[in-house]
Amino acid sequence: MPSGYDLDPSAPAAQALQAAYLHQSDSAARLSGAKLELAYGPHPRQKLDVFSAGPEAPVIIFFHGGYWTAGSKDARRFPAPAWIKCGVSWVAVNYRLTPGNALADCVADARAATTWITKSATTLGLNRDALHVAGNSAGAHLAAMVSAANWPDRPKICSLGAISGLFDLSPLIRTDAQDWLCLTPKTALELSPIAHLPPPDMPVLLGWGGFETQAFADQSHLYAEQCRKAGIPTKVFTSPRADHFKIIGEFGTPGTPVFDLLLKQILVEKN
Repeated sequence: MPSGYDLDPSAPAAQALQAAYLHQSDSAARLSGAKLELAYGPHPRQKLDVFSAGPEAPVIIFFHGGYWTAGSKDARRFPAPAWIKCGVSWVAVNYRLTPGNALADCVADARAATTWITKSATTLGLNRDALHVAGNSAGAHLAAMVSAANWPDRPKICSLGAISGLFDLSPLIRTDAQDWLCLTPKTALELSPIAHLPPPDMPVLLGWGGFETQAFADQSHLYAEQCRKAGIPTKVFTSPRADHFKIIGEFGTPGTPVFDLLLKQILVEKN
């Protein structure tokens, strides 16, 4: 895989961070009122966790990364306590993974989960009129596809927060990721957020770590450029001391660029 898209989740530093996120998530799972393993579809991966801050609170729907082949909501429960303290609900979503499923199935699941949350909001103690989608890496791609204005029966989405995302999939055809994505030029375009932008009134927040590769920075810059051309209010930022794995922790850490800027965007929309 070309170095720009080469991530090594087996590196000791990456493994230590993921273990810490899982440990913190195990603690978050014991929060009073947590609703875990809720099924939004029949597949075992079509599950989500809800941490409600109250029926009037804004909601973050979060999609995990893992190059669409790995990862779990179970290790992304950890941000919930910090967000609840700020009066924001946290929902962590699982979805079907490649290569056993197509990338289009991952996108379909992300959209199905968002639709299910909207329809079930009252029962879940969530505010269906204040849904914000977010994710990192492959999850940022899915959050952006959920934000797209052009899918049928799309529920109301208030904002997008996409960190270290992949928005133009065509370069991945020339990488090792093609082994599990099996893209053609046509499907790469069909599944690329740069070709399926949010509506012009939806704020977009894009960020990446200062120690990430130029390829990931370029992906966010390209998506930001397309959004701005379409009149979409778009903010970009860099978390200077973070890499592709460390930046995930910022979703649950007040005082970091990811947390603070995402909170600001949500509160602006709330008011």
